[in-house]
Amino acid sequence: MSDEYLYVRFRFSPKIGVRIAPSTGQHEAVVEVPRNLVQRKKLEYMNENPREKAIALDFARRAALALFSTGEQRLAWPYDEDALWCEDRHPVMKERPCDYEHDGIRAWRIPIRNRSLYEFDP
Repeated sequence: MSDEYLYVRFRFSPKIGVRIAPSTGQHEAVVEVPRNLVQRKKLEYMNENPREKAIALDFARRAALALFSTGEQRLAWPYDEDALWCEDRHPVMKERPCDYEHDGIRAWRIPIRNRSLYEFDP
């Protein structure tokens, strides 16, 4: 894992039984959260002492949801969410600029290939 960043990969999918438009199916994103931002936030919660990964996950989730909040690839509500911690940068992060950035947190859309709903390869 990087000394500078934490990486989280998300998959959002419509809840079972919810009718959706064809363009609002599964969405995947990978998010890069700077450790120094997490440490600064941790200092704000001195009395609560939250874990580093809990803070990073909150930042990452907000960025991923913002990424899919507008445009044609809008996220369908209600949704199920899967999050996976990654040791290294995802290849899409090296291939192109990020799709969303705020306060040093960067997020990339991951194109969905034809695969099983239950398959979540890193």
